[in-house]
Amino acid sequence: MAVSLVLAPSALAETPGEPSAAASEGQAAVQAPNNTLGHTGGLFADSSFELATGADYSAGHYGASADTTVWSIPLDLKAQIGRVRVQASLPYEFISGPGQLVGGVIVSSPGSAITSRSGIGDLNLSAAALLAREGLILPAIEVGGSVKLPTAKTSIGTGKTDYSVNASFYKSVTPAVMLFGSVGYSWLGSPAAYRLRKGVTASGGLNLRPTASQNYGVSVAYREPVADGLQGQAVVSPYMTYRFSKRFGLTLYGLAGLNDASPRIGAGLRLTLFR
Repeated sequence: MAVSLVLAPSALAETPGEPSAAASEGQAAVQAPNNTLGHTGGLFADSSFELATGADYSAGHYGASADTTVWSIPLDLKAQIGRVRVQASLPYEFISGPGQLVGGVIVSSPGSAITSRSGIGDLNLSAAALLAREGLILPAIEVGGSVKLPTAKTSIGTGKTDYSVNASFYKSVTPAVMLFGSVGYSWLGSPAAYRLRKGVTASGGLNLRPTASQNYGVSVAYREPVADGLQGQAVVSPYMTYRFSKRFGLTLYGLAGLNDASPRIGAGLRLTLFR
């Protein structure tokens, strides 16, 4: 069976989180890095909690004769306690077209029927720790891992568990400009219909922080092919974040695929409550 696969929108929009976050497959929050790069207090001396929701959208052919569109409404929870960050994300998915959401990617074959379905997606859990703060020459370094639990019905997910590990790096060029990047490795559980491959993920980008409440930037993300005979997925994603009060912030992003294995277009937003 010929298939084409592409990262779903929640996995594509990967820029580091605040104060720092590893790029982990399946995580939905699109947030710019904080130039402070980590908390300075004890275990509970400097902690923060966030609740976010919004919407993600993507569309593409993925090798089929018609578009597959994906709308996702996530619920994201994140806690930063000292140098440790933990996060959970559970989306509600709306999928229309011949493609299927498989392990965080879209799978389609030329003869697939066009269907519409919706339901709760897979639960993504992640954790990361800041190993080293930024020095004069060396970047800040964070390592983490994530697991995707198969909470979605099989018409939306695979019914299999996925795992990933990653390392993220952040380096300030000026007080307002930061370079960031990440490398990771993921293991995708294969459903009966598809044999998925483990592989490398990578991303990098530039973040501009003109004020303490604003971030603007762009990231480029790549994932090795998830099945034999396919291209790797590559996308570019501009974003902006705005903290318009002590309690609330807004993130907007777009994305565009750089090859036929990627979505043609996508966009999303997050409204975040800080505590």
